[in-house]
Amino acid sequence: MKQTIYGVLLLFICSTVFAACSKDDPGKNIPEVPGAKGGVSGVVTDNRNVPVKDARITVEHTVWYNSYLLSSSNNEGKYQVSLPDDPAGDWTAKAQLTRTAYGQTYTFDLAPDKTGAFNKTNGAIRNFTWKLSGLRPGGTGYYGAHVDLYTFGTDVDLTKVTLSFTPFPGEPRLIDGTTATAFERPVEDVAGTFMVKDVPVGKYTVKAVYAGKKLLLNNRHTDDNNEENKTVVFGKNGYLGETEYNIAFYVTE
Repeated sequence: MKQTIYGVLLLFICSTVFAACSKDDPGKNIPEVPGAKGGVSGVVTDNRNVPVKDARITVEHTVWYNSYLLSSSNNEGKYQVSLPDDPAGDWTAKAQLTRTAYGQTYTFDLAPDKTGAFNKTNGAIRNFTWKLSGLRPGGTGYYGAHVDLYTFGTDVDLTKVTLSFTPFPGEPRLIDGTTATAFERPVEDVAGTFMVKDVPVGKYTVKAVYAGKKLLLNNRHTDDNNEENKTVVFGKNGYLGETEYNIAFYVTE
């Protein structure tokens, strides 16, 4: 099979002058990068519509193995990639972002505004958004992390447990800079694993509530103390996908 590796293309649009962003809505003046035949372009923003710099854009051929082009978003969140004549055919685009926080390094898949293939003849616009929660395209999981729970020496029905999340003292913001808020989530049975799904990556204290009982939590991968309130820092625990993060607790009484 033909194998072609195309080098990194860092082609940024520099000809358009953007209006200054306001403090109330720092991203409202960001225009879309105009689409052009022969390539793919777009803008990367977060949920506040603020431009995201250094997102990694991968444009990959739908047929030829290991045929791809790379780019990254600039200070205004913009990127542009020109498609080659060879190989001809269709391409797809995806974006990822790497950030370090809470002593961990995280890689996030960014949400596309459109899916599907494109080619050099027509070109395409693909904009991406950094989301910390929500369903991924096609229902293939969530953008958020998850908390996994396992019973230890107790017969507690985990599907009747609720986890209460509170922003960790001194860490009032999520990883994307937005304000963290307190919330509660029910535990669900997901293919035999009991978990709270789609939690925005941040640092929290968490408490388990069950029919008025006092439940204790123990970090399953560090075997620390049994405590009513535990610190949540998401990481890689068990067999997870590249951009999937979790933390696991034993539940005791």
